[in-house]
Amino acid sequence: MSKELEAARELVRMLEEKERTGRVELSSVTWGEIINANDNRYKVLEHFENGTTLIVPMALMLEREKFDSDSRNYKTSNLKKQIEEKCLPIFEKDFGAENLVEHEVDLTSVDMQNEFESCKCKVRPGTFDEVRKYNDLFVSEEVKGWWWTCTPWSTAERGWDYSMAVVSPSGIIDYDFYYNCIGVRPFCILKSNIFVSKGE
Repeated sequence: MSKELEAARELVRMLEEKERTGRVELSSVTWGEIINANDNRYKVLEHFENGTTLIVPMALMLEREKFDSDSRNYKTSNLKKQIEEKCLPIFEKDFGAENLVEHEVDLTSVDMQNEFESCKCKVRPGTFDEVRKYNDLFVSEEVKGWWWTCTPWSTAERGWDYSMAVVSPSGIIDYDFYYNCIGVRPFCILKSNIFVSKGE
């Protein structure tokens, strides 16, 4: 089968799906708009040129989780394990496991120190750079507490042995200690050609 015929059939399938369900292609949802999936609401943060879309839930998915007992490295952290065990299945149920895109996450600290290597994730906390960039978009009255990023505040060498960047419900960025318990609001990258239900 030629690539052109495959593309045409895929387009027909998508148009039929849209007509049958009233849903829209994710790529057509404007940044800052809400999409619904099962009982969850998500905000679209950005569409990328490679055909993927960054989203974040409107509310915390986990309310009291320790980042870790003895490390600021998200790659090896307890928080990464908890997100993959508790949050990843929710995203897979809401959007289909095949539609979640694994991607590289930069763990450079707030003050640009490269203490930890990047890691690959499908669902994970936002980075410091992301929470600055999308700050006006993800502020939500549905968020009832502070939440983790995966970005260290600085390094042990600079006197910040225990601190991670965190975000308040109103979007303020500060630091907290990795052994404390606060909320989790995972970011996820999806394929942009899936069909979703627009929210209010």
